[in-house]
Amino acid sequence: MHGMKPSKIYSCSDRVQADMLIEALKREGIPAYAESKGSGDYLNIYMGTSVFGETIYVDEGDAERAKEIIESMTQTDSSTDTVEDKGPVPARPDKKILVVRIISLIAALFLFLGAVVPTLLNLFLG
Repeated sequence: MHGMKPSKIYSCSDRVQADMLIEALKREGIPAYAESKGSGDYLNIYMGTSVFGETIYVDEGDAERAKEIIESMTQTDSSTDTVEDKGPVPARPDKKILVVRIISLIAALFLFLGAVVPTLLNLFLG
């Protein structure tokens, strides 16, 4: 038995996609795992999702085969596209990121109010 030398093979936008790809790799006999980027683990626990995404790792000996499997699962059929290429598409903010930012702001506001209001009431009333 030898130790695993992790090799990064794919970056996912969320935990659900990472879990689906890891499960497909395991069905093919390739051990794999995912790690959250940045402080994504904390956001996964606190909010149930992370805006930082996930990175999938496999043993470096299985990397090429794993990349082929993931590529076959994630590629889109470009033959059905009827829109002509008119250059780069301007970047637009992702709706999930906006929602997470709003929820985080509301949670921070409640946390702040929960800490400040009782202190102010204690100062003024007693």
